[in-house]
Amino acid sequence: MKEKTAKRSGKLLSLLAFMLLMPLGVIAQVITVKGTVIDSQGETVIGASVVEKGNVKNATVTDFDGNFTLKVARGKTLVISFIGMETQEVKAVPTLNITMRDDTKAIEEVVVIGYGGSKARKDLTGSVGSVSGKRLESVPVTSAAVALQGKISGVQVTTVDGQPGADVHIRVRGGTSVTQSNEPLYIVDGFQTDNINDIPPSDIASIDVLKDASLTAIYGAKGGNGVVIVTTKSAKEGKVQVSFNGNLSVSSLARKLDLMNAADFVKYQYQWHACNGTRSTNAKFFKANFGNPYDLDMYAALPSHDWQDEVMGENPISYSANLNIGGGSDKVKFNLSLTNSEDNGIILGSGVRRTTLNMKTNVKLSDKLTFQINPKFTFRRDEGAGGDNIGTGGIIDVLQYRPTNGLREYGYIDPSYADPDEEELFNYTNPKNDIAINQLVKHSYNYSTGLSLDWKPIKGLTLRTEGTIGLKWNDKKRFYGALTSTGQKHNNQPVAQLDNSFALSYIWTNTASYNFSLKDVHNFSLLAGQEIQHYDKSSESMINRYFPRSFSASDAWNNMSFGTPYINSSSLSTPDRTASFFGQVNYNFDHKYLLSGTFRADGSTKFAPGNQWGYFPSISGAWVLSEEKFMKNIKWIDMLKIRAAIGLSGNNRIDNDMWRQLYAINTTGGPGFGETTLYGEQYYGNAGGSKFTNRDIKWETTITRNIAADITLFGGRLTVTPEFYWYTTKDLLYKSDIPSVVGYTSQMQNIGQVTTKGIELSISGDIIQGKDYVLSANLSMGFNKKKIDKLNGTDDVVWDQNDRWKSSYNDYCLKVGSEVGLIYGFVYDGLYTMDEFYFDPLNNFQAVPWGSSAADNGTSKNCAPRADGYVTVINDVSGTSNSGIATMPGKIKFKDLNGDGRITEDDRTVIGNTNPRIQGGFGLSGQWKDFDFTANFTYMLDFDINNATAYALSSSGGNKNTFNNVLAKFNEAWLYNDLTGELTGTKGDILYKLYYVDNGLDIYKNANQGRTLWNPTDVTTNLTQSYFIEDGSFLRCNDITIGYSLPKNILKKVGLSKARFYVSATNLFIITGYSGYDPEVDIQTGLTCGMDWNRYPRSRGFVFGTNITF
Repeated sequence: MKEKTAKRSGKLLSLLAFMLLMPLGVIAQVITVKGTVIDSQGETVIGASVVEKGNVKNATVTDFDGNFTLKVARGKTLVISFIGMETQEVKAVPTLNITMRDDTKAIEEVVVIGYGGSKARKDLTGSVGSVSGKRLESVPVTSAAVALQGKISGVQVTTVDGQPGADVHIRVRGGTSVTQSNEPLYIVDGFQTDNINDIPPSDIASIDVLKDASLTAIYGAKGGNGVVIVTTKSAKEGKVQVSFNGNLSVSSLARKLDLMNAADFVKYQYQWHACNGTRSTNAKFFKANFGNPYDLDMYAALPSHDWQDEVMGENPISYSANLNIGGGSDKVKFNLSLTNSEDNGIILGSGVRRTTLNMKTNVKLSDKLTFQINPKFTFRRDEGAGGDNIGTGGIIDVLQYRPTNGLREYGYIDPSYADPDEEELFNYTNPKNDIAINQLVKHSYNYSTGLSLDWKPIKGLTLRTEGTIGLKWNDKKRFYGALTSTGQKHNNQPVAQLDNSFALSYIWTNTASYNFSLKDVHNFSLLAGQEIQHYDKSSESMINRYFPRSFSASDAWNNMSFGTPYINSSSLSTPDRTASFFGQVNYNFDHKYLLSGTFRADGSTKFAPGNQWGYFPSISGAWVLSEEKFMKNIKWIDMLKIRAAIGLSGNNRIDNDMWRQLYAINTTGGPGFGETTLYGEQYYGNAGGSKFTNRDIKWETTITRNIAADITLFGGRLTVTPEFYWYTTKDLLYKSDIPSVVGYTSQMQNIGQVTTKGIELSISGDIIQGKDYVLSANLSMGFNKKKIDKLNGTDDVVWDQNDRWKSSYNDYCLKVGSEVGLIYGFVYDGLYTMDEFYFDPLNNFQAVPWGSSAADNGTSKNCAPRADGYVTVINDVSGTSNSGIATMPGKIKFKDLNGDGRITEDDRTVIGNTNPRIQGGFGLSGQWKDFDFTANFTYMLDFDINNATAYALSSSGGNKNTFNNVLAKFNEAWLYNDLTGELTGTKGDILYKLYYVDNGLDIYKNANQGRTLWNPTDVTTNLTQSYFIEDGSFLRCNDITIGYSLPKNILKKVGLSKARFYVSATNLFIITGYSGYDPEVDIQTGLTCGMDWNRYPRSRGFVFGTNITF
């Protein structure tokens, strides 16, 4: 028995020895895995980590071509990961081809905050909205600013109008100020800049918008209206990579206004000229130039000019091309981006051309020292005088221009007996020719350089010094031809103007930041810094007049000496300087309980000594409930965090020298009657003009409060962020009117307090997802209301007026207890009806208002009230017209709100609110195999627009000798003449005061039975009234894009890493009840906003483009 046992033991020992001596590969079957890692666009992923699961020592990274080699035991699992992409696990086999998807959650996990710092989103205590570069680069838009539209709740992005290169307004939560600029602060790659309008979207890696004072207070007054932080793409370490992004687009007018054609136009003009008699001077003038009423039918068969088509009916082709080169080693990395684009407008001679060169270089001088330099150059050329100045008077002149020139267009008038003055009136140019003689060309050259040096002497401590210097040159050339309104004021000869300016700005910032942890749960982040800022500008202007009439714009600009000197001036601004000191402390306990505090002091030259310094603290905190034990069993909640913040921000965005008296030398504003010198005499005057100084002005300040929740559900597939904020702005900086007896008319003052309350909601998530497809959606919406709490202590209301279109009364105001942005005016009450008048048979059946005095009714006697006691309300505001006084049948009637029987200024009330009640956007994006799809929409609900363009096209102001066109709907307007002859038997005969025809009064009444539109003849003055205050609510399809990326097997054959082709439609449709070109005009741009007047129409575009990486 013992012998058998010994034999068995010997065999086991021999087997064990054999196994110990055998190569490991014989047992484990070690294999060599070779693979390639690419992203969803087919580009190789350089530096991806490939690790054997459970054995972190057995690992490698992908090389410049995305390849890797790793030996592992067969059956093992490999873990492939890369920052910003979803980690994958795959079984080890000899050959692997791995496609990694972008991890949108990881991309947005880290956001950029103040002074070059970044923070994990889970550790934030303030409000931040973010958009990744991936979302931006797939859609062709003109700038980074436009790309933000509708993508972040509480961030309103609007363009003033549809002109190429038009100013883009970004408002964070509506802005904090009522009277001053509400532009946010823009930070690009850590350096401050004026705007982001010229940054190509293809260059952007991410955009973060800081919305509340807990995050913006570190920037002081500059960040009072929010901070927009743009991070452009940085080069990856590795081989040089070249990318090209290009597109071509064609655009057209998105919407037309319905105007009268030639046949309808001459009938309307006949009524304007003959409404008070067919033998009047006006009627005879019309007949001599447009024909007898019996001849007007010929215009139906003759050509009619549609000036909208001829001036705005272009289909311009635009392009954009971007070349990006990047690469480097672990010591030096660079990224160079060159973009050239031309955006041509739908209006003749308008467009903008841009060239941008942006370079980022990062040099690692040592393990502790890093140097960065970011030079940037931008060239921009703008052509076209804008919506205000197209032709002789802007867009409105194009719309009002007569569609026919009458008999002169179809016949011949012998000059030997023609009246020269009359011929001058019919000197038929046309809006197209007007553009050629009214030109504006602008050039802008902008160079900036940002430099920074980072030193990390010990772990966690970073000392940084950074500086930005900006140089900006602008030149503007303006030409007014002989027939323009300006030329006509100067002996009907051309006027030319040359303007040049140069601006210098610099910022120098020094910061020290220190991050450390205690026992791995107490995490601290400290920041201290100092900053100085400077800006000044010099400019010069030359205006010469009396050029030869034959001169073109280029002739005049290149030969200014041919004109007579008119106004020559130069100026140097007072330097705008700010000195600042700031600090910040952040603490969190195990990323569960979060606390942050900030303090900043700003000293500004905008205020007098004693008021120069402003102090801006903030504090915020957050609680991550999902990390608590009682939440651990709720599996469908990934994160639940509540946060709150309160802080103080400031505003000093006013003109220089509002607090002190300066003198200037002028060639205008002479001591006698404000005359202009002819031979260079100079007048000494106040540099502030009519503004009176005020040494007591001080910082406008805003207290911001914010409460929010960050919620992530269902494994990260759904993210919801509701927020509530409450702002209080005190000491509003406002240019107040003062009694002119002191020799001045206005003064900058701190006048009151405004409160803003709002709600925001952001929702994003994946609707469906699978192996090779995904469909995601996002929604943002916001609501806010701004209310006046108090003014200057003595007044309850401060009135103002829009500069673009002036009514007879101030129609905007700051009123205690009311919202900002309210429009005041008269309430439209239809038309005066026949039964509101007594038709006097002894006075040619003249319409006399019931109960009116002789002074009111234009007769020699008073009129008694109607039998039932009714007294007609007298209109004292509209003025007379060719047909008679303002109170007549068929004329506009307003509501008598104070019940005194007369329409006066006191009958005005709130008739519109320019603030959108709800605004935001939503989008869909998806991918199926090699196809991708994106659709973005924006909306604004329940806000009003003063459609002043429609008012002008519904009136006859300025019609004498110009023959203005009107809207086509006035074909159904009130009639003053029998245009067909069917009523009286005589074509063109008058209808009102038809005393010489039997039943003449009945004919007049029957002719206008059921008519609800006034005749434009009767509207002669500008009055803000509710009829033209329209609801601007809209839903716009900003863009729809479909793309296709070539498969990798095809890319290999042509030597490319990526090739994507796409088609896109921009401004494809808009759903709105607004009758103008577009409701998105002049929204929340200031106190007197919401005015649609001379706005450049928006276009609809179709884009074809490609993204290629070599």
